[in-house]
Amino acid sequence: MLKYVKYEIRGTYKFILGILALVFILLTSMYAYSNKEGSLFHSAQIFMSIGVMLLFGAALIAFLYIVGSFRKELYEDSGYLTFTLPLTGNQILGSKLIAALFWFMVLGIGVVLFNFLMVMIFSPFHIDHISKLFSAISKVLSIKACIYMTLSMVFSVVSVLLLIYFSMALSKVTFRHKKIGGLWFVVFIILSGVFGYIDAEISQWIPYYLDLSTFHVETPASYHDLLQMHYHSAGLHFNAIAGSAATNIASFVYHLALMIALFLGTGYLIEKKIDL
Repeated sequence: MLKYVKYEIRGTYKFILGILALVFILLTSMYAYSNKEGSLFHSAQIFMSIGVMLLFGAALIAFLYIVGSFRKELYEDSGYLTFTLPLTGNQILGSKLIAALFWFMVLGIGVVLFNFLMVMIFSPFHIDHISKLFSAISKVLSIKACIYMTLSMVFSVVSVLLLIYFSMALSKVTFRHKKIGGLWFVVFIILSGVFGYIDAEISQWIPYYLDLSTFHVETPASYHDLLQMHYHSAGLHFNAIAGSAATNIASFVYHLALMIALFLGTGYLIEKKIDL
């Protein structure tokens, strides 16, 4: 399985690193232009907004490329080698997920470190200023909130990838000899709606939340902080500023069970049902 993970990374590294190089070039141009008098990028809000858009765009392109490579393996002859390897369907799927998460991590860390390098080059400041900057950030965004947000993002990315892979495999198995390119997307939209509706109903039927700070079980009536939490994903609610977080117990269990079911289901379809 480890060899196949390396194979997946080698098969995608040129495209992903190309995206990263393009983002670096654009960021360098932005920083260089920002030093000019009258530059539009003197506005911190505009600069940060464009920077976030670049990161989001790079992540989206990488995501679509990774998804597209799996689709090609299902519908084109290039998948013959993959699906005839001495690996189980779960091992093939697990390798693809690990490679995808690896590249998302590389993109995120790479862009953050490159931004820091550009700040040091174009706006050099003393080491004391760095500590003051991190101190100011920690007052606005707690470390605990960053951890919760990161875990939630990983959870969400894996969930979406699993649902997309399952939709592709299911559409391939259902229509074995027909190449209907967009059918998997229709299946994905339908399943997303169904699973989302079930999640909402479960959260209402069983409104019990686990406070991740105290590990006490709360209800919306007694847990007033829940109303102040701005971010919600896969049953997790948290306030990024206060660092408080809670998860709907039933919703979290449902999402975890759904992820396991999608993983096993996709692995089974790949191993037993894909007609090469």
